[in-house]
Amino acid sequence: MWLDSMAAMDSGNYRYQFVAGNLALDFVNTVAFRADPGKRKDHLQCAADVRLWAGQAQLPDRAAILSEPLLGTPALRRIRAIREQLFAVFHAIASDDPVPADTLAQIGNALHDCCARRCLSLQGTDVRWTWRPGARCTDYLLYPVLMAATDLLTSVARGSVRQCEDAGCGWLFLDRSNARKRRWCSMADCGNRNKARKFYQREAGLI
Repeated sequence: MWLDSMAAMDSGNYRYQFVAGNLALDFVNTVAFRADPGKRKDHLQCAADVRLWAGQAQLPDRAAILSEPLLGTPALRRIRAIREQLFAVFHAIASDDPVPADTLAQIGNALHDCCARRCLSLQGTDVRWTWRPGARCTDYLLYPVLMAATDLLTSVARGSVRQCEDAGCGWLFLDRSNARKRRWCSMADCGNRNKARKFYQREAGLI
């Protein structure tokens, strides 16, 4: 079954966070507590999750995604697989580790597949990019994400990719702070939680 009713009910109440400064990194961050196996939660588990994220992310083709009647298991697996490939590449960059070449090639192939289903067309007197017949919901979702990823990967801004310093968070973001010393995905979330933890430890004489 392409949609679990309970998952759909839960999805409708969830607010995705867009704090990374790049759409591809926000897409990667749809896994909460990525670095904590006990708390890890994937927020792209069903078709309802995908539609909700597309709407909240304000994707250009979100209307087509929101109206998609079927989004089967293979499509969901592809979406999540590309998300994990993006994480592997950007996590390597944030950690100053070598970028996995095979994974980078897979990302490039995925973008090539999406681009192959786009074409230039006349709309009145305007020339615009549109989708060829046969384009899929996954194309509408992944194309802007992959474009954001490749734009970042091929720019000097890739050197500003950071990982949240919270022990369990694992979220990625672009550090655009003046001093380039941003530590947290969100000061209101991980930042405040770690400040409170440190205060408690200090008061308890643990540090």
